[in-house]
Amino acid sequence: MGEMKTSGGGIHPGQPIIWPTGKPTSTPVSSAQETQTPGGVRTSVPQQAAPVKPSEAAAPATQARPAAPTPSAPSVARPLTVEDIRSHLLSLQVEPNDLNTKLASLMLRNGLEVSRGNLVKIFTMLQGTDKSSAMQEASVLLLMKGLDSPQAVKILGQFFSENPAQAAQMMALHNGLGNLTSALGMGKGLLDPALISQLTALLGAFDSTLENMTSKFATKSSAFSRGQAVNDMRALKALLQGLQNKAPAGDSAAAQALASALMEFQGKLDGLMQNMVAQAILSQSGRSAVNYHYQQIPNTMTTPTKDFEIVIKRDGEGKEARIDPRNTQVVMSMQTTNMGKMVVSLIVKDNKVYVIFVFNEKEYGDQGRSLIAKDFGEFQQKLADKNFLITGYQVKIDPAMANIKPYLIPMLPRLEDLLKRIDLEA
Repeated sequence: MGEMKTSGGGIHPGQPIIWPTGKPTSTPVSSAQETQTPGGVRTSVPQQAAPVKPSEAAAPATQARPAAPTPSAPSVARPLTVEDIRSHLLSLQVEPNDLNTKLASLMLRNGLEVSRGNLVKIFTMLQGTDKSSAMQEASVLLLMKGLDSPQAVKILGQFFSENPAQAAQMMALHNGLGNLTSALGMGKGLLDPALISQLTALLGAFDSTLENMTSKFATKSSAFSRGQAVNDMRALKALLQGLQNKAPAGDSAAAQALASALMEFQGKLDGLMQNMVAQAILSQSGRSAVNYHYQQIPNTMTTPTKDFEIVIKRDGEGKEARIDPRNTQVVMSMQTTNMGKMVVSLIVKDNKVYVIFVFNEKEYGDQGRSLIAKDFGEFQQKLADKNFLITGYQVKIDPAMANIKPYLIPMLPRLEDLLKRIDLEA
């Protein structure tokens, strides 16, 4: 907290943000203000004239006197600079060092008010972390969701920095189960035989559950409970930690194999559990821009199994927001066998759907455009069977948007394009 001193004001989180100059009046740049919705649609908001009081109504023409013209101050808009951000931090009594300046810029990109209160919450969450870009992104996103948990920042920041794949983690955990079961078989003389028998049966049941988790994702009739899976993994990890504490230490091959297998399996179990917890954090409600459900789903159609990453926007804000199948946006990110990374975005309004296909390379985009045109009729029919009408589609080549992260942290476009400072000259 050494970066801060005393309290101060903040900047309104409007989009785009108009930076004040401290002068008492301002002149609009144009007769209409242009805003942008989260979906990228720009709308014009006409300026409204102030109401005229009856006592201020114009006098009859015979009594009217020509008023002296009032010169209007010309307005000059220029791009926001780093110096502007640092100046505002100084006004908040916050040290304008590189970390704080970068953090304030990140907040502005997310439409988050750069106030002292918000900065205090973010720095509290960042304590005990390396304050990396991933940790900063996690802290800002959590604040937009109304959360200020330091533990959640560590989990989410690690998720952003490592980009874990649930399908790969589940396969690694399956292999770790096999190694642990073999080590238990080798160490029958180290532990009570009844305990080993019960633990082997328990691990076998967990392995079946793990395989069932993957198969449930591939079927329409089964539901997957992420919360229940996390609770089961926590219970198993606690059991294995207790077993590790009671397992006799020794230099024998059996003892070393068991100790190694226990540590390896717990590490893989913890990795998958942390991934699922991060998904649950991302799925928390919050502002409209970050109010969505996020989930990784193993894609069994690829070899080896990869992940579908799915983001489904909720309608409204806060805890009362719900997913409305007729008014939402569904984003699916996937690794294809022959066309690299691809994102499919479905914008749903009533029963009408507009589809955007995004590829990370032109070669893949050209190939995808051909395949999409070939099979689009079948895709239309499948959605028509569900009473949805496709109104159109487009294919884009955009490496930045061909992954899921920009949809998890939906920042504004370029800072210098959106954030303008208005200077008034007499």
